[in-house]
Amino acid sequence: MSTLLSASVPTEEFVLAETFERVPAVEFDALRLVGDGAEGDIPLLRARGAETSRVRDALESDSTTAGVELVSRRDRGSLFRVRWTARSRVLTAMLVGEGGAVLSARGTSDEWTFRLLFPEREAVSSTYDACAEYDVSIDRIRSLDERASPGGVRLTDTQFATLETALESGYYRVPREQTIEELATELDVSHQALSERLRRGHRTLVETVLEL
Repeated sequence: MSTLLSASVPTEEFVLAETFERVPAVEFDALRLVGDGAEGDIPLLRARGAETSRVRDALESDSTTAGVELVSRRDRGSLFRVRWTARSRVLTAMLVGEGGAVLSARGTSDEWTFRLLFPEREAVSSTYDACAEYDVSIDRIRSLDERASPGGVRLTDTQFATLETALESGYYRVPREQTIEELATELDVSHQALSERLRRGHRTLVETVLEL
């Protein structure tokens, strides 16, 4: 039974506390997340709410980064590729535990929040125990299998996770805050695969609501 876990940790206990001290208004969304504990757990960060040059300077001088590259600059925010120090990779590896994956991570001056997906509920226990040893709060645990749509039609685990990520990342906002290309990068799938996944999920929801 696939399980979603929401967790949070104070920024000073994770990464980029020094960056937030210099640029308090900035917010970061992590893209292309993988949870194997290797270098590059969070290689791409989208920064919003502050001038790009200020954010870049702060990132480069932060003690939790080992390298920073500006990838793109857009109205919605700037995209940075970041290499992290060994210290900053420990918590991510701890969070995903056995077989988990980080679906999203958002950082503000106060805290980092995460959404984690585990293929089996039993795998959550190792992460839960590890969080007790750090200043990590488990905010919510829920089963994807419990999320049935009206009328008894269920989204697949993949469809549900994709639609939820799209919603939280701003893909459905007006004006749109994330393009389908950026969403595909975040989910580590091709543009075509993501487009098909979204269409299938949308069709399931529409058919359910309209009782077709």
